[in-house]
Amino acid sequence: MSREYCKIFAAEARAIPDFGTVPEIIPLYLIYRPANNVPYATIEEDLAGPFERYCVKERDGRLAVKSDSEIAQKCCAFQHWLYQWTNGNILVTDMEGVGWRITNVRIATKLKGYQGLKESCFPALLEQFVAIHQCNRYCEALGLKSPESLQQPAKPKGPKSPSLGRKAPSAQSSPQLPKKGLASPQGTRKGPVSPKAARKSTDTGEAQPAPKHKAEDGDQSSQLQ
Repeated sequence: MSREYCKIFAAEARAIPDFGTVPEIIPLYLIYRPANNVPYATIEEDLAGPFERYCVKERDGRLAVKSDSEIAQKCCAFQHWLYQWTNGNILVTDMEGVGWRITNVRIATKLKGYQGLKESCFPALLEQFVAIHQCNRYCEALGLKSPESLQQPAKPKGPKSPSLGRKAPSAQSSPQLPKKGLASPQGTRKGPVSPKAARKSTDTGEAQPAPKHKAEDGDQSSQLQ
């Protein structure tokens, strides 16, 4: 992971005029050893020359810059760049090696599961980096912001209402409106005639149709006799 981030950092740095050489994190190779109890192992290139420590974590847990050389300053700039790139969630530590070839890089993070990391690793180092980091000319050339301004703001107290931010339902999406083409079942029913309306019609002299009565069986029999 740190090597891939370093490649992106190098690509941005090379686009800056007169930035110069960029540190390179050497790769690790996975090998298979079937005759061993632990069949898998990692191996890296053997670095020949004087081994130097640039930006490291001391045994007591403090971050320290062991040199003021150009390589050490650019390693600090890479730390700052990665901290900003990941929104303050990842920091590289223990950058040491031979010349521009860097090895033994470790990662500190504050969020469990970030970038596939199963657990948070030394989260206090990120807060310590914000307190002790001093930007150099390479940080300025990259246009990096101060680490203090990159810290995430505190979350507001209390749960946020889930109704906030929801859009009010429009007339077209209202579930109370009937669908087009479907008549309301209440529209076909005729309501009872109001007695006031019937009384009004008699007062105005309107003729009312005579009610039709069915002939009773007794009437029919008297006519036949």
